Amino acid sequence: MSDRDLGHRAEAVFDALLSGRSDNLHPADRQEAAAFWDWLGDFERPVEAPPVPSMWQTWPARAAALAAVMLAIIGGITWFVHPATERDFAQHYATGHAERRLIRLADGSTVTLAADSRVAISYTPSERRLRLASGEALFKVAHNAARPFIVETPHGEVRAVGTAFDVAVAAREAEVTVVEGVIRIALRDGARGVRASEPIEKLARKGERLAFGITARDGGSVGFIRQATDLDAESATAWTRGQLVFRGEPLRDVIAKINLYARDRVVLTDPKAGSMPVFGVVDQGDTATIRDLIAEPDAIAIEPLPSPAASAPRTAER
Repeated sequence: MSDRDLGHRAEAVFDALLSGRSDNLHPADRQEAAAFWDWLGDFERPVEAPPVPSMWQTWPARAAALAAVMLAIIGGITWFVHPATERDFAQHYATGHAERRLIRLADGSTVTLAADSRVAISYTPSERRLRLASGEALFKVAHNAARPFIVETPHGEVRAVGTAFDVAVAAREAEVTVVEGVIRIALRDGARGVRASEPIEKLARKGERLAFGITARDGGSVGFIRQATDLDAESATAWTRGQLVFRGEPLRDVIAKINLYARDRVVLTDPKAGSMPVFGVVDQGDTATIRDLIAEPDAIAIEPLPSPAASAPRTAER
């Protein structure tokens, strides 16, 4: 007997059993409940109870003892039904300015955190769940079909079995690039005020990049998954090797990315130039090259940071 056989009905069925309302249950649910009772009977009891004509006749007397068992099982089922809470994530990692970090997980998977990023990890027998609260990370997932690998973001989640993909979290959307294999994107129903509707899901394959998140519409917010664009794996993971590759991103976003690793700070002095597309490659920590990539070099200024980084960006291993 598996506690998952009742699916989303489990809590209602167990509540009916504990409150003596089993006659109101659907016949199939009563059958599952009876099988559950038989399953409990497989466990050894410290004291043998005297013979009784029916288990239901003795229910009030045994309810207190059974309640503890039911509570544990209901708790396990609820974990599958409801999203993980902050206390479910036992491990937390973060990076600072100009820092990259390689995290080796117990199952052989790895997480490479970009600068100014935060991730939390929760591994259970049924799934591997991580929460990327901010920043960017490259996930290389060890194959295990029985334990899906799920990355939560504030805007939705990415699910994989054995693959590699990059996730970057921004203020109103997240972006995922598939390096190997196939992943599934699912928007979290009700996340950050998103209008409740049918789940929004989409598959993405190797070499595809998609953005997902929320947008304002008709006085409310609705979820979206933007059409996939092609991107080679080398470009998608260049930041893990100390480079930043830009393929038409607006200058304001390019500046934000460069400043994550820079010893100095790049400042946009001409707001009108903020939407200017930028193409090229910049080494992390290099603020001078950006002038060579834009048509209006005077649109930016380079200012020293109060506490400049002591060394060039590098990846530290956990």
